[in-house]
Amino acid sequence: MNNFLSRFDGHMQEMLRGTGLAFFLKIFAAAATFGLNVVIARLLGAEESGVFFLAFTIVMVVAVFGRVGMENALVRFVSINVTAYKSEKVMGVYKKAITYSAIASFILSILLYLIAPWLSIELFDKPNLKEPLQVMALGVFPLALLTLHAYALQGLRHTAGYISVLSLWVPLITAILSLIWISDYGISAAGYSYLFATTFTLMIGWVFWRRASSPFRQDIPKFNRNELLNTSIPLYVANILSMIITWAPLLMLGIWESSANVGIYNAAIKTAMLTSFVLISVNSIAAPKFASLYQKNDFKALGDVSRGTTKIMIILASPILVVFILIPERVLLFFGEEFQQGSTVLMILAVGQFINVATGSVGYLLQMTGHERLVRNTLLFSALLLVVLSIMVIPVYGMVGAAVVSAVMLALQNIIMMLLVWKYLNIITFPWVNKIRELNS
Repeated sequence: MNNFLSRFDGHMQEMLRGTGLAFFLKIFAAAATFGLNVVIARLLGAEESGVFFLAFTIVMVVAVFGRVGMENALVRFVSINVTAYKSEKVMGVYKKAITYSAIASFILSILLYLIAPWLSIELFDKPNLKEPLQVMALGVFPLALLTLHAYALQGLRHTAGYISVLSLWVPLITAILSLIWISDYGISAAGYSYLFATTFTLMIGWVFWRRASSPFRQDIPKFNRNELLNTSIPLYVANILSMIITWAPLLMLGIWESSANVGIYNAAIKTAMLTSFVLISVNSIAAPKFASLYQKNDFKALGDVSRGTTKIMIILASPILVVFILIPERVLLFFGEEFQQGSTVLMILAVGQFINVATGSVGYLLQMTGHERLVRNTLLFSALLLVVLSIMVIPVYGMVGAAVVSAVMLALQNIIMMLLVWKYLNIITFPWVNKIRELNS
């Protein structure tokens, strides 16, 4: 291992060591998420699992609003101030971010609970959505805060805490409790399992943060509110738009299609996301590294690290893409025979996710280097175009139309951001660019 790492410079060695741990943990997290989807699909079937995951998606979208854009601001400012040994700012940005999000997410949680009957009956025309949505609406508050604790841990480069809190414990606990309760209590048990899982994971995240941040609690917390808001507001908009791009097709399917088709599409998209789990693994290490290198004006290292990590991600994601392209029916058989109808959907979505990986960590590169508004503008264009295309395509072509719109827009937004990274940072994230130049010279 040491001989392999010796081929790289110090920055890439740090990335590879951290990425190895992140990748290992992300495998468990991806397995837990996939397992949750299989458990729910197997126990509830396509119809009721579609209802559950529609409620799940609504809660995720509302929780993004509840985080008020603080997650990436936390990564950036915690990372920068840890590097600068400014403990008062580390704790100051944490306390302000948690306070703002706690207020917003609590209000939104109550509002979602109150309007759940209207959403279920009037908007989605699915009366059986009401009860699970009301139960899971109470999870908006813990979901928003556990996410912020995960990103704060990422800023401290506490990889194990970041990935486990963000991606592992909620699906794992929800799956285990669902296995125990669903046979007796049906879909309501899945909702209560999710509520318990988010609450318990928030407690785990808080404990991890307390332990990891103990060296920084000796000074009185302080952080400039305007500095935080000036960064978080563009990121807030960007996160909302990103969530729209990811989940609007599923929500629109919920409006125009049956619950069974929603369940099948959800199984396909959650499976396709396994193609890009390596991106999340690498980003867990890359984001604070990007912020630190940019703070030092080390653009050469920034470019080398971004290309190196993209190369790793392409190599790791390629075999997964091949499996999803060649045998999609067998993959979806894990969920049950009725889910095999989504094989074409899985292939389309997997290609979109692979392009997401192959362009590199372009969104994080822009966010961690002070170009939040470029990310926001790109996502705004992509989200508006996606909504227009979804309204035109999904009512006619159903699941396949939703998959095409989702994959095309995911690829387009990342290609645009890759070009913006080249223009504003003079960094090409494609890993084999130097070899191509040598061949052309």
